[in-house]
Amino acid sequence: MLASVASFGGFAEPLENDDIDEVVVVSANRYQTPLTELPGSAQQLDADSLAALNPQHIQQALVQVAGATFARGDGVEYLPGLRSPVQTGPGACGSVLSAVDGIPLRAAGFCNINELFEAPIELGASIEVLSGPWSTIYGSNALTGVVNVLTPDFAERGSQLSVTLSDNAYHQLTGLYDGQTGEHDIIAAASISHDDGYRDSSGYNQQKLLLKHGITLDSFRVISTLNVSRLDQQTAAYLVGKDSYKDKELSKTNPAPEAYRKAHSIRFSSRIDGGNDDLRWQITPYARYVDMEFLQHFLPGTPVEENHHTSLGVQTSWLWHWLEAGVDLEYTQGSLLQFQEKPTQGSDFLEATIPVGKHYDYKVDATLVSPFAQVTVPLTEQLTMTLAARVDYQHYDYQNQMNSGRVDEQGMPCGFGGCRYNRPESSRDSFSAFSPKAGLIYQLTPNHQLFSNVSRGHRAPQATELYRLQRAQNKTDLSNETLDSAELGWRGNHNAWRWQAAAYWMKRDNLILRDSDFFTVTGGTTNHKGIEAKLVAQLSNHWQWQFNGSYAIHRYGDVPQLGDVKGNRVDSAPAFNGSSQLRWQLTEALNATAEWLYVDEYYTDAANMHQYDGHQLVNLRGQWQMTEAFIISAKVDNLLDTRYAERADYSNFSGDRYFPGRGRTAYLEFNYRMPM
Repeated sequence: MLASVASFGGFAEPLENDDIDEVVVVSANRYQTPLTELPGSAQQLDADSLAALNPQHIQQALVQVAGATFARGDGVEYLPGLRSPVQTGPGACGSVLSAVDGIPLRAAGFCNINELFEAPIELGASIEVLSGPWSTIYGSNALTGVVNVLTPDFAERGSQLSVTLSDNAYHQLTGLYDGQTGEHDIIAAASISHDDGYRDSSGYNQQKLLLKHGITLDSFRVISTLNVSRLDQQTAAYLVGKDSYKDKELSKTNPAPEAYRKAHSIRFSSRIDGGNDDLRWQITPYARYVDMEFLQHFLPGTPVEENHHTSLGVQTSWLWHWLEAGVDLEYTQGSLLQFQEKPTQGSDFLEATIPVGKHYDYKVDATLVSPFAQVTVPLTEQLTMTLAARVDYQHYDYQNQMNSGRVDEQGMPCGFGGCRYNRPESSRDSFSAFSPKAGLIYQLTPNHQLFSNVSRGHRAPQATELYRLQRAQNKTDLSNETLDSAELGWRGNHNAWRWQAAAYWMKRDNLILRDSDFFTVTGGTTNHKGIEAKLVAQLSNHWQWQFNGSYAIHRYGDVPQLGDVKGNRVDSAPAFNGSSQLRWQLTEALNATAEWLYVDEYYTDAANMHQYDGHQLVNLRGQWQMTEAFIISAKVDNLLDTRYAERADYSNFSGDRYFPGRGRTAYLEFNYRMPM
């Protein structure tokens, strides 16, 4: 059956008139929480929804999330946006927190803009999206929202094997075992993907492994998870030139055929649950290792960056009646090396200021201490209040491993006043933040509910913002970015209709950005207001319709570093963004879905002098269950072969530039299931 209000994501049997409190939002706290206890917006794409969609990229799934503005890049890359413009820049990944089973994919202060490519969305997972600030639950980086990938639950589904084939030599092989051996629940899943790419020199190979084990002992349950990923990708660069994406042949070219990204990750966690009806507790120790190397083809001289970090952490929580409290601890050792092998090509200025050799070589030891508490109190039979707060203390111990200042690797000064890259002296830096939240839920009827909240989110400066300086800047003076938010929403169902709608107002302060002198500074504000809605209607026994959409206005406040932009629309922020799905259940074994995607026009620069016209796409997919064990699925993305840009941007150096979208692309999947 289609999941209730928070799920919306998949299509299955006709809807029933169930109460809205059937839905469970796992990460509303550390325990399974009914939607009726959540004073905020949440949406979920369940495992069946993702299996039917068979996304090759997470953005293909997130188009069904109201308010998500993720922009797909080439290969597995993307730029995130959730209740916000598409985020760009070295610390932009700190605005939307990405997690697996509630544990952030990257350590606090070490995020990566593309980090969700390591999440196991192909391996029976579901995706949960929390919109707005959620720092009271997740701490730093949960500024505009959270994308939490949930590994599959133990369901004793047996084994299954699937093969997907497509254009450009794309193929993916996925296998999953879900069963029980004695008292042990076991899930073992793996995927192998290959894509030659739709642009020149833009293919990738990716492998993922998921192992999950569960056992119930005398008074507690232990669930351990191992998640491994590996990526070897050729990367395609922006296509430069006004409307260049509209040229079909030009859109397949790649101005940077030498660009690449290689990444490896290993994550292990072990969640221990115990307690009784009066007091429940949960302890989750975890470890992560992340290693990445990529060519910065977007910079003069195309330097290589190598970064890695290793973390040990623990999440703890105690739930006593109406009070939940705990503390999260994390220790991380990270490093970054940037070097250039060949002389810089270009003007005399670029050649003189960007030398061959190492540009940065540093280590950072980071410590995070983060206590939190949340109380949920019924004020009347219909009205419930939730109060929550978290304190984050983030400490960096930065160690420069080469000479300091604006000199080259040998200590020689560069011409034109000094080298482009400036290495600050070793230092220690600390950041503290307080994140409160207050929410109300009013139960109008068993099937209708109003909710509201006011909250603050924050993100600490990322290590790259603090220690990768340029020009004459010798030290930053950064502070936490904050976002204050107010939200009012309504969710419910009536007969064959289900919905969730919300309006929000947000103000973002202390923006971390790079000014005209190439200094990384704190300053400026942006203002955001919008409405979001998800709606599912069972039109008949055979027809079902779903709508997901948002209308939002994002404007600059005072941002002196960007010039006179107050009141301008924030770039990379379409006002309307949405999708709609119409499903036809022809027979019990055969169904088809037509999908419409819409991206409104948006400005591509802060001055609002350049813009992208937006686009509309049509996708078609179908599924035939030939036997109880064998399923054939097919889909065609961009059915009308529309010329469009996944991402449009304007640079003062190169002008209009784009990530061109794929043309018409067909996929065929064969799935064989072997029940227990």
